[in-house]
Amino acid sequence: MNLAIQLLYLLICTTQIYGWYTCDDKTFCRNIRYKEFGESSFKLLADHATITHDSLFLDLVDTSRNKTFLLTVNCAFEQIHRFNIQDPEKRRFNPKESLQEFQFKENGNYIIANDRIITYCGPSTTTLYADPFRIEVHIYDTLIATANNDGKLVINTDDDDESISMDFEFMETERVYGIPLHAERLSLRNTGPGGTIPYRLYNVDHCCYAVDSQEPLYGSVPVLYAHGRRRTTGLFWLNSAQTFVDIQNNPDTTKTFFISESGEMDFYVLIGPTLEEATRQYTLLTGSANLPPQFSLGHHQSRYSYMSQYDLLSVVKNFDEHDFPVDVLWLDIDYTDNFKYFTWNFDAFPNPVEMQQTLNSTGRKLVVIIDPHIKVEEGYFVYDQGMENGYFVHNPDGSVFTGQCWPGLSTYIDFKNPHAQKWYSNLFDLDYFPSSTENMFIWNDMNEPVVFDQDEETMPNYLVHYDNWLHRDLHNMYGFLQTLGTWTGLMDRSLNTRRPFVLTRSHFAGSQRYAAIWTGDNLPTWEHLRVSFPMCLSEALAGISNCGADVGGFVGNVETELLQRWYQAGAWLPFFRQHSTKDSDRREPYLFPDDVQATIRKALRERYAHLQYWYTTFFEHELFGYPVIRPISYYYNNDINTLDIDDQWLVGKNILIHPVAEPQTSSINVYFPGGIETFWYSVEKNLMYFGVGNVQVETPIDYTPYFYRGGSIITRKNTLRRSSIDMQNDPYNIYVFLDNNNEAEGTLYVDDNISFDYKNNKSFLYYQLTYINGMLNMYTLDEDSHFEDKAFIESILVYRNPNQFEEGTKYIKLSTDNVLIKNNLNLKLKSGLQIKLL
Repeated sequence: MNLAIQLLYLLICTTQIYGWYTCDDKTFCRNIRYKEFGESSFKLLADHATITHDSLFLDLVDTSRNKTFLLTVNCAFEQIHRFNIQDPEKRRFNPKESLQEFQFKENGNYIIANDRIITYCGPSTTTLYADPFRIEVHIYDTLIATANNDGKLVINTDDDDESISMDFEFMETERVYGIPLHAERLSLRNTGPGGTIPYRLYNVDHCCYAVDSQEPLYGSVPVLYAHGRRRTTGLFWLNSAQTFVDIQNNPDTTKTFFISESGEMDFYVLIGPTLEEATRQYTLLTGSANLPPQFSLGHHQSRYSYMSQYDLLSVVKNFDEHDFPVDVLWLDIDYTDNFKYFTWNFDAFPNPVEMQQTLNSTGRKLVVIIDPHIKVEEGYFVYDQGMENGYFVHNPDGSVFTGQCWPGLSTYIDFKNPHAQKWYSNLFDLDYFPSSTENMFIWNDMNEPVVFDQDEETMPNYLVHYDNWLHRDLHNMYGFLQTLGTWTGLMDRSLNTRRPFVLTRSHFAGSQRYAAIWTGDNLPTWEHLRVSFPMCLSEALAGISNCGADVGGFVGNVETELLQRWYQAGAWLPFFRQHSTKDSDRREPYLFPDDVQATIRKALRERYAHLQYWYTTFFEHELFGYPVIRPISYYYNNDINTLDIDDQWLVGKNILIHPVAEPQTSSINVYFPGGIETFWYSVEKNLMYFGVGNVQVETPIDYTPYFYRGGSIITRKNTLRRSSIDMQNDPYNIYVFLDNNNEAEGTLYVDDNISFDYKNNKSFLYYQLTYINGMLNMYTLDEDSHFEDKAFIESILVYRNPNQFEEGTKYIKLSTDNVLIKNNLNLKLKSGLQIKLL
């Protein structure tokens, strides 16, 4: 049975047997999307207002049914307007677990008149018009957003139809970003009835997905940003049911239309007014990722599957012998005893503890897979305990639901049940999970959830979860709930002392607090390489910065040119893993000819040289909520040409990346933003580019185009080691890239790379570095922090503008006079450090 199931799955992947439903196939969506809307039938009863310390409550009447709903208006963080509509006679699901803890702002002033109510939230206001009901949001006197302006508010209340919808319009905007995950461009296309299908948010196992598609994929994050040259406004639609979204881009306004199958209507308007601020406001609601352990930012090597302990350790041995750094080795489902999770196949892995200890002795970690389906087999302790305690998802008649997945007949854990959550988390205890150690971390896969023998290969909508919630209500957050349980289990395992690493395929708003994600079962094609960039950029804007794509493509064999270019690109996305299916040729980098090995080794070297920069940027993501990778228009949106660029991006603020994503390409067109007074430095080519737009850049096979922003200070570690842990005490190399004022600044963050001492004991170093008037200065950004770092500053390199600009110049070759190098410094990191360089 198991072999037959695996062969069926591979057949599905390679032939794309199943299509995916669209709005036209779903009655609830079709009925709303094609409805003839006129003036809204909803009316606000302004004279029925109730005010508490943090909320405004109003009666909202659907006059067509004489049905009264309760509208609640709140303000969060003085920048976010929240609107919630409830049915007093019928409870509806709200995925509140996706929100981090916060309190709504104390109520401010309200102006209540006969036809409208005005509420205040910092510099912005909400105007609620009574009849017909509609919402306007202003910043000062400028209208930035409306809701129900087209009268498309729908709240259906029948038991078999609880669908809801709302239309939104955003002023002074030109593009829409967000609502991942789709294999789509960063700037979302226009959709509409009679034209292109709407974007679908519905978590499914969509292997070998089509590129440039609105079809659903593994994750659903219902946040979008209306973006343009003048302003950005965000919208967070807090709903975990199946959702369709229409987009309409106009020259100076954008419109969106949300339709959800069920759930409570709960949405948040993020006032921006920049993309930088709007994304920060979103993370105030759903949280930012905890600083990941540094090893997880290194290179990961995986395969479906490494079939034995000998095979896995041989891979590590070969990586070391061929001088390829790697931090993490992965095991797919074949490490288990007949696909029973929390067990080991001791025939193939006779001593898992010894294997993990060997990995640990070389500075490597292990990640193993844990899926949510549980094999139906009496005597299997996980199945027995789950059945005994009622921890599995049920059919409407109360019987336990079963379906086909990797083990054959399977049950599915009900992660909505808090008791099942706790039980599941306890399974990660070192005494409970046989032969596990603290050197082992977790991969949650197939958690959309996948059920091979059901419609769209997922769990039916009618199934029943804890507290009698239907699966349709919480489908998109099922994987989120599993990763919450996994993360909690790993935290409990270490007594809250070590940072977990979890990778998940299914994800929802707030998943960033518990896991990294990847773009799923991709193909070894140039199209899939290219689309991975906007996919991860969209996720980053939606709060999930720790994103990557399987290097080389998951399904099938990859040509060597594409593999080399994919390594170069993957090294500049946050999560960096090579992974392939079991029927593909082995592709560990040491198996290729010497020239291919050299190109891959160089890409890995660039990743590890910048590991401290990545780590610092992730720390600042946790601290401030800004995405780790950012589209060019994040900072340069005043240039209309940047709004549609998604084949290049920024890591933090200071490194511009443009990988090669076309075959047989000897040069590419790089867009350098910022204007003539913005500089972009290439250290490898010893060139300085001006921010004047398109420049043709030569790209031989061993070259990755990346550039440092003038005005930045980048800290690197240039010694190549076998893993990140071996680099901890290696010296720092500080690169200073001067702007047009001959100044620069940057930050550097350092801690023990694995524990929570940075939070619990302020055990870290966080420095501001500045270069002004020929002086490099270092001072702490947290006076209470402390950490003993054994690494020293070895060298400082200063790159200067040659001041040779002529009209039409796009770049300048730097001479030795333009680069100042100070070596053999052996300076200890400390606040107050000053170094005179010029």
